[in-house]
Amino acid sequence: MCYFYPALKKETKNKGEESVVLVGGGGGVYRIAKFLKYVRGNITTVQTIFDHGGHSGELRDERGVLPPGDIRQAIVALSDEEIEGDLRALLTHRFSPHNGSSLDGATVGNILLTALTEITGNPVSAINVLSRWFRVKGRVLPVSLDDCELCALLNDGSVLVGEGKIDKRSENDKRKIKKVFLSPPAEIYREVPEAIVAAHKIVFCPGDLYTSLIPCTLVRGFKEALSRSKAKLIYVTNIMTKKAETDGFKASDFAKELLRYIGQKRFDTIIVNTGEVRKNLLGEYEKQKAHPVVCDISRLKSFAKNIVPENFVDDKGEVVRHNQRVASIIARL
Repeated sequence: MCYFYPALKKETKNKGEESVVLVGGGGGVYRIAKFLKYVRGNITTVQTIFDHGGHSGELRDERGVLPPGDIRQAIVALSDEEIEGDLRALLTHRFSPHNGSSLDGATVGNILLTALTEITGNPVSAINVLSRWFRVKGRVLPVSLDDCELCALLNDGSVLVGEGKIDKRSENDKRKIKKVFLSPPAEIYREVPEAIVAAHKIVFCPGDLYTSLIPCTLVRGFKEALSRSKAKLIYVTNIMTKKAETDGFKASDFAKELLRYIGQKRFDTIIVNTGEVRKNLLGEYEKQKAHPVVCDISRLKSFAKNIVPENFVDDKGEVVRHNQRVASIIARL
């Protein structure tokens, strides 16, 4: 089956009438939000805030703030296109190592969000201020304001505590994740249920399944809000597996596992990649024991009313990402 979608272009007519909520974190939300903003104006991102690795984790431990990394990426993605290039350069700038400097590895955007949180006294106010500065088109919401740890129960009975420990497991660790949970439990941020219930489309974005996407669904109130929403549920599956989380997963395995956590029987639409990744880049992924996600359409049909198989591969850089056709499809479903 072949699909054709015209190139993305700016739409002004009826802009803002359709409300779209993007759920997840990191690069997955970033890519979809970045492209979708050109054809839809009413976008809300719901971001995970349970990261505990890298510079975000350091700020969380030292300053007691929400991990700012995923929030920063969403702000960059939804910023006004006229300033987006400069904004990305500023907010994503990471200081390189320099004689053991305290800035080594620090990201400017994370520092700005941390400073604004201390100035305003509220993480949401900090997000709103930064969003206003950079003319964000839409809203960026944390899924919760609670300080919790993401935990993973493995098939040998052991429990990993902290997103960083789950995400950075060795490629030689053969243990499988049985389930993930939050400790202590977290409450959903009050504006998130409002956005979910009012949405026309809710898009579960690609990204690390257990450390970026599913954590959003674990907060108290998320499943309840989803059950009250009349929105179309759309899932964009990953292009590549990840050894520590989804080794051996086919597209249907991703869908089945996510449905288990959100308490739904089926999605309205699953968007799945059928394109091939260039061989030299595949070689780099194989070193990490990561492989292309197999598109098993026959089994996928058990988990969605509509399957959209298409070539979504953007492999021009050093990592595989989704191309702009994803946004075009979401807008036109």
